[in-house]
Amino acid sequence: MIEAIHYNDQIKWPAGTRCAVTLTFDFQGGEDIRPFANGTINHEIYTQCEYGPNTAIWRILRILEEENVTATFLTCGAIAERYPDAVKAIVSKGHEVAGHGYHHEVARDLSRNDENDVMRNTANMIGDRAGNRPMGWRSCTQSPNSLALLMDHGFLWNSNSFSHDLPFLWRDGDRVLVELPRQPFGDGRTYFNDHGNPDDSLIVWKGMFDELHGESKQAATYCPFQFHPYISGRPGRAQALREIIQHMKKADGVWFATGSEVAHWCLDELFQPTRTASAAE
Repeated sequence: MIEAIHYNDQIKWPAGTRCAVTLTFDFQGGEDIRPFANGTINHEIYTQCEYGPNTAIWRILRILEEENVTATFLTCGAIAERYPDAVKAIVSKGHEVAGHGYHHEVARDLSRNDENDVMRNTANMIGDRAGNRPMGWRSCTQSPNSLALLMDHGFLWNSNSFSHDLPFLWRDGDRVLVELPRQPFGDGRTYFNDHGNPDDSLIVWKGMFDELHGESKQAATYCPFQFHPYISGRPGRAQALREIIQHMKKADGVWFATGSEVAHWCLDELFQPTRTASAAE
């Protein structure tokens, strides 16, 4: 039986930092744009999504390099298959490539065997293109089988829960998985399904960060961001992405980290002593 274990009073970040920030990008294209009954596809919507791997990814990588911060790109297997140069560029710039399904499948609609195949095929394709097997995962929704399957495949972390502010541990006997919670303020929501004002999104993002950063004076906090290249990589919106990064860089005690850096720190430095003691009992 999988149980959730929380370590809220034990969370501390490296080198005296107070607020851990993860910049995550759900890197997909037109994978989830399904054909109509007659076999045709919405060309306008499809090409808007395909802007991500064709154009926006290069603008985002440039911004991240100029701002000297690292990010995690939760990447569909089909994107890694179709756009290997983009995936290689992500890795070459020091960023992390994690998994995001193969064709952006809705996990709750999959059988256990089908979801297992999606994880295996995605991990294999990303491993081939990126040179490293993905250690993190965020699916389009989560099924009742997702956590156990992620443990079966040896993933380090998952990022699908909206229920908590701080990372926590899923445990099933001696198998564990770090959960990196997310907040419901990603660009898919702040831009209202691709129709929104960059200034309004910036207000939402600054508000989330400022509150968590203020709370970090009392106890360590975790501030996750969820972007999509095809949304936040558009002209004007990309400037809002740059501005939220610059805003956070001006604050004291901020640790910009990839998903795996946060998960490894939690597992090895914070959760490990308690896990070892529990196993001994």
